[in-house]
Amino acid sequence: MTRLIAVALSLFLFGALASAPVVAQQGKAKSGKPVVVAKVEGETIYDRDVIAAFRSLPPNIQQEGLDKLYERVLELLIERRMLAIYGRREKYDSNPEVKRRVRQAEDQIIRDVYLGDLIKKYLTDDRIKAHYDKFVQKNPPNTEVRARHILVENEAKAKDIIKQAKNGGDFAQLAAKNSVGPSAQRGGDLGYFTAKEMVKPFSDVAFKLKKGQISQNPVKTQFGWHVIKVEDRRTRKVPPYEQVKGQMRQQVGTKLGQDFVRQFREQAKVERYSLDGKTKLPSMPAEPLRRVEN
Repeated sequence: MTRLIAVALSLFLFGALASAPVVAQQGKAKSGKPVVVAKVEGETIYDRDVIAAFRSLPPNIQQEGLDKLYERVLELLIERRMLAIYGRREKYDSNPEVKRRVRQAEDQIIRDVYLGDLIKKYLTDDRIKAHYDKFVQKNPPNTEVRARHILVENEAKAKDIIKQAKNGGDFAQLAAKNSVGPSAQRGGDLGYFTAKEMVKPFSDVAFKLKKGQISQNPVKTQFGWHVIKVEDRRTRKVPPYEQVKGQMRQQVGTKLGQDFVRQFREQAKVERYSLDGKTKLPSMPAEPLRRVEN
């Protein structure tokens, strides 16, 4: 393990694992029963605690793998438990600073669980389906084309490339050799796109071409001169409900959370002051709760 990873582990586990006990509930031994991996002054550390700590690490550190990081993570958990035990022996559970931080942590947990329960209560299948129906209305099926293009800096070169392509030249090879656009390395392939996803002069020509056709004349845009070949045409359909239900659920849940916060802000009596506490600030504009169905 590099020194950088060791330092990152120490900083992260000591400073950012306040939520580890909640995450730890998700960890299970392969047998389904917690496995004791350490004891500190008689207090037990389980395999699930190590798994929770590992899952709380930044992704770039997790890439090292639990097997490689296990002993280091375990030692850091032992150090954390040890310091907590010794601190309690010195009556630090009654320390004003400890009580203040505990209250802060409790506040965060209460607001997260409270808002989460509210969202769960109103996150019904009917509400999710209604959101999907609105999504369908706003995203009707669209025609897409798959095209290749060759981007050059002047019209004369574009015309010469059209001539070569019409005479049997391989379009992808011509693109790789001549195009100054980033798609040159892919033979000019732009993939599938709708008319709105390209600049208008380009789309106007591309969507008039049939499958296999090459533009008769160069197309000028702010990027330069294009030679276009349409490879395919299809209709982009809205994905079925079951396929995007999870995404719809997340979107509705986020919206519900925002609406509840707005509603509570409207109801709560709040006084706002400047940073020095001397000037009273105007109230934030209150917004009514907007229902997802509307």
